[in-house]
Amino acid sequence: MPGDAAPSVCYAPSVQGTVTPGASSIQSCAIWNNVSNLMGGVTLTRDATMLTMAFATGVTFSGTVIGRNVELTYSHLHDFTDGCKWRATETLSGDLDPATCVMMVSYRYVETVEISNGACATPCGATGMFSLSVAPIL
Repeated sequence: MPGDAAPSVCYAPSVQGTVTPGASSIQSCAIWNNVSNLMGGVTLTRDATMLTMAFATGVTFSGTVIGRNVELTYSHLHDFTDGCKWRATETLSGDLDPATCVMMVSYRYVETVEISNGACATPCGATGMFSLSVAPIL
């Protein structure tokens, strides 16, 4: 019967759109953060509780959507002048409104030593708030 169709699920199977971020505050020591790349064109792909957010700038976050809770990460390795190898992990976590498909997420940046030479620098962390509004491209 008409009207008995299952409700649509945000971003399933895939939606292209544009993202407009809100203001952020990032410590200057967070040298591998991608905050400036979290805007513009984006492709969101969802399969049940798995969600991928691929920005046109080349940054791709992936993770889960369980109920309204979103948890996406992007992790990357870097060599540093201290001779150590560092992992930078960026996380977007927050709420996905199933009625409007608008995400309200917070941003977190954490550095950890992946390979140590015994004299690694001090890690840096940073946070920021974003309102990611995805407008589909028609």
